[in-house]
Amino acid sequence: GSINVWLELVKWIFRLSKHTLPALALCVVEKFNDKQNENFTKMLAMCDDLRTELKELLGDDGVLLFPSHATTAPYHSQPFLRGFNFVYTGIINMLKFCSTQCPLGLGSEGTPLGIQVVGNHLQDRLTLAVAQELEKAFGGWVCPSEVL
Repeated sequence: GSINVWLELVKWIFRLSKHTLPALALCVVEKFNDKQNENFTKMLAMCDDLRTELKELLGDDGVLLFPSHATTAPYHSQPFLRGFNFVYTGIINMLKFCSTQCPLGLGSEGTPLGIQVVGNHLQDRLTLAVAQELEKAFGGWVCPSEVL
């Protein structure tokens, strides 16, 4: 469906919107982006070319180990300050590949560290199996702080 982004922004100020501020900001950008723009069309074609190349490379039994984020897990509200750190997961979504987040333990600052196991379209069983083995090898999820 569609939303009235301006109304949702006002609702967000009063904590009444069901949408996050980054999602609403993206709506504003898209509202002013001309999808008939030559650059937009060129980028979509480049995405299709990359998808085709990676599909062939991965086949039915290949995976990519890809960062989930530019850093270890950010602290609360930190993503607002680094709005484009989502690109590592975003590109996988754009390519329409499956991805499984795999926890690897804690980074040097004590925050969670992980990677994405990326597979070809409809290869979720493979990414899940690889993630399970990596989790076993690296210790998997670790609570980053004492639970109160």
